[in-house]
Amino acid sequence: MSELIAPNSLKDLVDAHAIHHATVVADKAAFKINVKYGMVERTVSVRTRDGQIKERVFTSLDAVARFMRDKIHLTQYDINAANFDPSAKAVKRPDTAKRLTAAHAALSHSEWAQQKVQAAREGMLNGTNKLIEPDEWTAIRQAKQRHRDTL
Repeated sequence: MSELIAPNSLKDLVDAHAIHHATVVADKAAFKINVKYGMVERTVSVRTRDGQIKERVFTSLDAVARFMRDKIHLTQYDINAANFDPSAKAVKRPDTAKRLTAAHAALSHSEWAQQKVQAAREGMLNGTNKLIEPDEWTAIRQAKQRHRDTL
C-alpha cells in the first residue's frame, strides 16, 4: 500500500498548484485516487468513525467525480480502468450496516414510546389512568428527596 494523504492536505496542494498528476485507479469494482506531487505519490485517505486512517474507496466514477470537483477542486485527472471488474463483489460497508441497525432500533424505540404516550392519553380520556394533581406531585417529589437524603 502506498503512503496516504488526507483530503484537506490534497486540497491545499491543489490550491497551491503543486499536484503534477492525479489518477483514478480501478481495483476490481472500486476506485482509488492516486496523486503525484514533487517526487512523491500518495493515495487519498479517509478517517473512519473509529479513528483509523485507510485508503478512501469509491464505488463509482460518479462518486469520484463529485469528490474531486466538490471537495478537492481538481477537474483534470486520468482514469486507469485496467483492473476494473464490474462483476466483482461490491465493497462492503460494515460501518453502514451497524449505523442502519442502530437507526432501526431507535425507530423501534420511538414507535414504542409513541404507543405508550397514546395509551396514556386514551387512559386519561376514558378514566382508566388517574390524574395526579400538582400538590400530589409535590408531595411525591418531597418524599423521594427525603429518601435520597437518607442514603
